[in-house]
Amino acid sequence: MSLLDFLKVPLFQRAFLGCLLSGAGLSLLGLVVLNLNLTTIRFALMHIALLGAAAAMVLGFSPLIGAMLGIIVASLLLGPAGDYIKVDTGITGVIFMTGSLGLAFILFYKAGVPAMDAFALFTGNVLALTNADIWTIIALTLVIFTVFILFYREIQMLLYNPDLAESLGVPVKLLRNGLLLLTGLALGISIRIVGALLVDAAVLLPAIAAMTTSRSLKGTLIMSGIFGVLSQVGGLAASMIFDLPSGASITMSAVLILCITGFVQLITKSKLGGVS
Repeated sequence: MSLLDFLKVPLFQRAFLGCLLSGAGLSLLGLVVLNLNLTTIRFALMHIALLGAAAAMVLGFSPLIGAMLGIIVASLLLGPAGDYIKVDTGITGVIFMTGSLGLAFILFYKAGVPAMDAFALFTGNVLALTNADIWTIIALTLVIFTVFILFYREIQMLLYNPDLAESLGVPVKLLRNGLLLLTGLALGISIRIVGALLVDAAVLLPAIAAMTTSRSLKGTLIMSGIFGVLSQVGGLAASMIFDLPSGASITMSAVLILCITGFVQLITKSKLGGVS
């Protein structure tokens, strides 16, 4: 089958639409993770999303819904509750990360979840997206765009200097916790698309590539969305053309884009150095 033949099938249409929307919206949150140093929390949220998806599979409903519910609870515990009890988020993140993964494996074992179904949570399967999944992705993408448009200046100050932003009246903790929740939800959707093992390809790699090509926040956000769409839609197309696993293909597309932008940046710097 050619790529055009694939696009005539509703299953593949949903997959492309899901990749287009998630690529455009979810990658914007990679800038939040990178600039606010939320790496440990990101891992914790990813594993909790995995636990929520595992529980959903055991109970017989959508893994994406389970992942989202797990993320909401975890974001409250790692965000507002963490601020209240004054516990370092890195420590709580490690506890959540290891505990949730262990509990997920126990659920799989005790419930007798088929190995391939459990494996799909780690590798992702964009072709398994349902109409409900697509509507969830649409809603989250719209929320992300709305937040970045309405609170652009506040987010810019938060990412530049949280202490300065707070002194200027920006509700730093509220904004940070809100972005943390959105990041967690983005990770939950990314697990559905590329899997828990490759989630950075959907969220972080496009943002890293964008940061090498632009210096302003607005430019970086735009480029991050563009790179996110190229990596996800391009990776999905490549998986169909060359008969590759979709999650791995999307990941390698994101890696390729990052390598290309890094190489272009290196060549540009060397030329500027030669001119000076």
